[in-house]
Amino acid sequence: MRRRLPYLAVWVAIAMAAEVAGPILSIAMHTKPTKPARPSPTHAISTYYPTERTDVIKNPGIGYETFYRSAARDAQLPSSTMYFRINWSAIEARPGTFDFAKLDSALSQAQASGQRLAFRIMAYEEGNPGPVGLRDAGFPGFAFAFDGSQVWFPNLDESVVKQDIGKLIAALGQRYGHSLAIDSIDIGLIGDWGEQHFWNTQPTPPYPTTDTLKWLFDEFRTHIKGLLVVNDGVWWNDKEAFHYAISKGLGWRADCWGGQPEMQLKYPLIVADVPNAWKSGPVVMEPCGVMSDWVSRNSQWQRSLQWAVNNHVSKISNKSAPIPAEMLPAVRDMLTKLGYRIVLRRAAFPTSIHSGSNFAVQLNWANKGNAPMYFDRHVLVRIGTLVKDSRVSMRGFLPGDRADTATIGTAGLAAGTYPVQIGLAPPGSETPDITLAIRGEGPWYTLGKLVVRH
Repeated sequence: MRRRLPYLAVWVAIAMAAEVAGPILSIAMHTKPTKPARPSPTHAISTYYPTERTDVIKNPGIGYETFYRSAARDAQLPSSTMYFRINWSAIEARPGTFDFAKLDSALSQAQASGQRLAFRIMAYEEGNPGPVGLRDAGFPGFAFAFDGSQVWFPNLDESVVKQDIGKLIAALGQRYGHSLAIDSIDIGLIGDWGEQHFWNTQPTPPYPTTDTLKWLFDEFRTHIKGLLVVNDGVWWNDKEAFHYAISKGLGWRADCWGGQPEMQLKYPLIVADVPNAWKSGPVVMEPCGVMSDWVSRNSQWQRSLQWAVNNHVSKISNKSAPIPAEMLPAVRDMLTKLGYRIVLRRAAFPTSIHSGSNFAVQLNWANKGNAPMYFDRHVLVRIGTLVKDSRVSMRGFLPGDRADTATIGTAGLAAGTYPVQIGLAPPGSETPDITLAIRGEGPWYTLGKLVVRH
């Protein structure tokens, strides 16, 4: 019996092993073999540091305005805006009949030169009698002398006049109020040259009431989607109405930049009264006379240029007169500081992703200008031919720094290696129109390459 014990021990060991192995074998038989895990994309990040540019940039809504002529006839400086004024009587020869042919012609000239149009409808000017078609139709108004000529101006406080103006503004809005080809519209209509004052009239007609001015601003705001501007004449005559305009996001314009009493008294008072107006609407300067007058009378024109920078002016003009040679370098330097000036400091995104997945683009910006962008532009990201709107808006980006993270989807994008680009475009558009203050061919800027894997 003892000689058979080793064999018994072997059988016992086999049986015990079978009891342990049985469950393991059962699990193995009922578990499907797994495929090797798909390799995860690399977590490496592609980082792009652009080089900043320092020259004058032509961009919508900022810089040098040409005056009554396009950039084809005034090429002194890069210009994105042509400014034009037209008399009320040239548009409305009789009540309710509107002729926009001259405005359309000005718009065509601007577009042919790669510009947008800013315009004002004037009540009257030298040699123009005002909207006398309304007078001849029996509308109430005032007769007076302006610059030696007889002028008639309607009483804006009367309901029949408001009804007519309401129709005019609605027609303007229908034709120009939603057009990207329009830079801005001055709310003129009142006073000498539409500057909303009656300083050179005899006798001086009554100024419209505060309620009428508020109604006028609201009518323009209702029908015009783009930028609206009031003249500083409103501030001088009715501060409550001026404050109301600013509260509605309207900008303001001054037509005697460089004038001694204006620069020393009037404009500093306006800025002190509405110190944050520039954050919501553009500030625009037109010179007293032209810049050569500043030189001839030995004025401290350098201070006027610096004042524009310090007080957040976005656009200036010289009425398309020649800029004196001794001023031109300083004017160019000033223009590099006016308005928004968007610098992309850094961009980062993954070097590779899986097809159909989302990825993040980190964007670090600086606005090196003196004012925000007053209209809307979205950051677009283009991967190859796929264009995605990030919904990141640059509107209201004040001077300083900010960081954005855009999440971009790649559904429908085949595997491959693609360039990644960004651009700033109007909402709903896939065509960028903003030049960044960085080196490179705009308005699409290449950040690097992205590998899309299966």
